[in-house]
Amino acid sequence: MPLCKIYSVDEIMNLTVKDTQDPDFVNIQIKGWQKFTPGDKERCILKLRQVERSRSATPILPPWEPDDPEGQQKESHDALVKDNGRPCYPIELGFDVFENPGQYKELLEYWKIDKSSAKQVFAAQLSDWKNFRLNQHNDRRYYVSRNRFHEYQEILLKRRRRYGLDGDPQLHKELAEQSKVADWIEYQHYKLGENESMEKRLEKYQERLASERKALAELGYSAFEQIEGLEFGKYYGMAIEWSAKEAKAEEKEEMAERKLRIAKKRSKAAQLEELGERVERDRWIGWFTKEVELQRTQLDRLQDLANEARRDVKPYNQWWDAKRTEWSEKGWDGFTDEGHRLIELETSSAEFRTRFDKMMELDQRAGKARHAHFTAGREVEFAEELLEAARTEDLGRTVERAALIRRTQKEVRFAEFHVEEEQESLKVLDLKRRVLDDLHSIQSVKGKMKRHNVLLDWVERQRQELAGNSASTGQISGPRRSIRVSSRAHLSPCTTEASSIDHPAKKRARPQKPSTAKSILSPIYPAKVTKTTKHKGKGRRRTNVPRDTSQAAEKMDVDSSLA
Repeated sequence: MPLCKIYSVDEIMNLTVKDTQDPDFVNIQIKGWQKFTPGDKERCILKLRQVERSRSATPILPPWEPDDPEGQQKESHDALVKDNGRPCYPIELGFDVFENPGQYKELLEYWKIDKSSAKQVFAAQLSDWKNFRLNQHNDRRYYVSRNRFHEYQEILLKRRRRYGLDGDPQLHKELAEQSKVADWIEYQHYKLGENESMEKRLEKYQERLASERKALAELGYSAFEQIEGLEFGKYYGMAIEWSAKEAKAEEKEEMAERKLRIAKKRSKAAQLEELGERVERDRWIGWFTKEVELQRTQLDRLQDLANEARRDVKPYNQWWDAKRTEWSEKGWDGFTDEGHRLIELETSSAEFRTRFDKMMELDQRAGKARHAHFTAGREVEFAEELLEAARTEDLGRTVERAALIRRTQKEVRFAEFHVEEEQESLKVLDLKRRVLDDLHSIQSVKGKMKRHNVLLDWVERQRQELAGNSASTGQISGPRRSIRVSSRAHLSPCTTEASSIDHPAKKRARPQKPSTAKSILSPIYPAKVTKTTKHKGKGRRRTNVPRDTSQAAEKMDVDSSLA
């Protein structure tokens, strides 16, 4: 029966391998764990991991309840680690890390703001990792099936060269044969692709903003130049306000266009010879009454056609719904190779294709019938408005047709002017609203890119650690550039492995220089490299000497062991 021993913080810090030699001892609990600060928790975790390396059993702390939020967090964490993912902070810190995040602050903010709600950051990481795995699977299915897997590898290497990243990953067509390092490099490639998508969106928004401001200037209006650099929420609030103004302007324009159509219809009716030289009021109203009856008859006919089309397609829709339910019950998932193969096999039969094509044909006919019926309903409403206008206007018992023609033509001219006025007003409002939308989008994308940069830096540090470089060298190299970072200076505050406790750094005789490593979001374009500023005097001439990186790494390992 496994024993459970409870320790205080001081006892944990003095714990040795000898204290845990009992073969039944596999569980450690720490007194007052939930009340510990993140710093105390991390010290205990690092100490236990140090002891753990000399034991076969893995200490468990603290015990997790399956229905507890922290239990859910652990479940996501374990699934992520099992699939070769990398958690963004040690799970043993619990939810207290959100109150005092310390070194994990920026990374936690990324997952909380962009990907998750509450404190389930591991669930957010797991969801993101699953999306990557699906993308990884789809890439292979596409390139391998076309015998073009080498193109995928070239795309990955080209992107790494652009960002000045080292490493020549050995990708495999079969994911089961691929190393953890290669998997992580593919994940880095995936996240860099997201960054490039954001760069393209930012460029598109900036170009569109410039075009919209130019259009407003040509119309003689300002384009919110005075509100540059506002907070993200300010732009959003202003965009909502101007969207409401634009919606009202759209209603006014629609009403003006409807009045213009009514005026044109009345003008056309006034020119009918059948009305005679003098138009009686009752005859004028009677003509519009007949128009209403005609449109209502058309509406009834189209209603019958729409009902018939709906009845014809209903059995086919029921068949299709039943077929999809059947596939789901059989566990055929179109996202897996086997599910995709089985569905493709069934849908390729002549009987299935005939029935499916017939369903699509009838569904298209039903859609057209519904649209025709809707349009006919609008025409009835329009005819009724014409009739109401004829009934309410002051014409007297009779009116000369020439006078009626002049009157209706005047209505047309006035309605056309009103439409142009409303259209210009709507155009200006639309442009201003779009300017605010783009300002809001630009601010949003910049914020996302800034947070994404935090993730990408962490991903690169994790790659270096996986590749075994974190304890020796950290290089961000590219065309005509190589930046070396001290082995101790490279240790990241966001590294989730507690390797630093096993090799505490000793004091050196000379202080180390601060790291000059840049973010990996600084792609290298040799054509855009500028010349350095000339300084007075002659400095030492720098000579490029080819160096053997393996020897350098070996020397640094030796130096580290002697330090």
